[in-house]
Amino acid sequence: MDTLKAEPIELQGLKELKEMLVSEGPCISAYLPLNSESPGQNTRIDALEWKELFRGIETNVDQYGAKGRELLRSIADWKAFAPEGGPRGRSLAVFRSPNYFAWTWLGESVPPRAVAGPRFYIRPLLPDLTRGREFYILALSQKDVRMLRCNSRTSEEIAFAPGVITSFDAWMNTSKPDHTTDSMATGGPSTGHMKGVIFTTSSDREDKGEYLAHFFRQIDRGVNETLRGKTAPLILAGVDYELALYRIVNTHPNLAEECVRGAPNGLKAGGMHARALEAILRASEKKIEALLAEYNHKAGGGASNRLKDIVKAAHDGRVLTLLVSDSLELTGSFDETTYSVKGRESGTSNDEDLINDAAVQTILHAGQVYVVPNGKMPNGAPLSAIYRFALASAPGS
Repeated sequence: MDTLKAEPIELQGLKELKEMLVSEGPCISAYLPLNSESPGQNTRIDALEWKELFRGIETNVDQYGAKGRELLRSIADWKAFAPEGGPRGRSLAVFRSPNYFAWTWLGESVPPRAVAGPRFYIRPLLPDLTRGREFYILALSQKDVRMLRCNSRTSEEIAFAPGVITSFDAWMNTSKPDHTTDSMATGGPSTGHMKGVIFTTSSDREDKGEYLAHFFRQIDRGVNETLRGKTAPLILAGVDYELALYRIVNTHPNLAEECVRGAPNGLKAGGMHARALEAILRASEKKIEALLAEYNHKAGGGASNRLKDIVKAAHDGRVLTLLVSDSLELTGSFDETTYSVKGRESGTSNDEDLINDAAVQTILHAGQVYVVPNGKMPNGAPLSAIYRFALASAPGS
């Protein structure tokens, strides 16, 4: 077996899993919640728990022979993943196959688990990746517009692309549209204490709104340039008037419907980030409710919660949207030769969580996967699917 070096990876969305998911088995996936986020603390406990993690899969790994045992040995040493500067997450995930070796930090604590099977076990990754592990905040302020890159734990301000003016007053002095407003009129040859006074009407407020819209347009251009190629959602933060005005001029494709209301400069430290996380969660909940309604509308020919039908459809690339339970598992196997699904353990190395298998195949075929609280799953099923087209008979069904 070729010797591979473990590579750290950053996973921000489902698409970034594809390189991992095309790996041929055997595949070993390991997840460990960390005992401490402080450098040098509890690393001995983490190392012991890491070693203990693999005891439960040794028999399964043995079914793959020398290849499986070599893969397991290559990830058994905790020191290979323990960073000198301390962890950058609450859990560690490691993935190893004959042609793939990578590890990543997870923002949330996940149950300890090691899995050996024909495909990587990715279900612990799905909540973060489907809800938006990374997102951006655009803090609207006439004094200073800011943009922040965030995850579930941290936020940091990032610079706009060159040429973006972030202060409304500075923009008015250098770049405002070259036209005069009809609402202004001079007093002409007035005399006395009114001499030279400029009279204005209430439409001045409308003029400022027009200028502010132009200012926001150049901010929008800067946002698109700065976030070019990024797919993470963008959350607006600001007062209602500016939020509504910015939405009119926005052209960024990933602007979230939910937002943070309130003057960004008036929020306490961490307050804007906390409210943005709440907005992300609200948006995720609304999306799931909409998908459940779509499922109910299409149930029958265009949607199903039958396990065997869904697994076959996922391998065919017919699953557009897969809804998976946040807690239930179904162990079995899919035989690609006979195109048959066995919905129970067979006692062989081909056993795997069939919900995980359906998720893997859905992602590989450019479908979407969403994690749903088990209590909201249609008819209490462990998984449900909305098809790209009506379910047709598959070979071997």
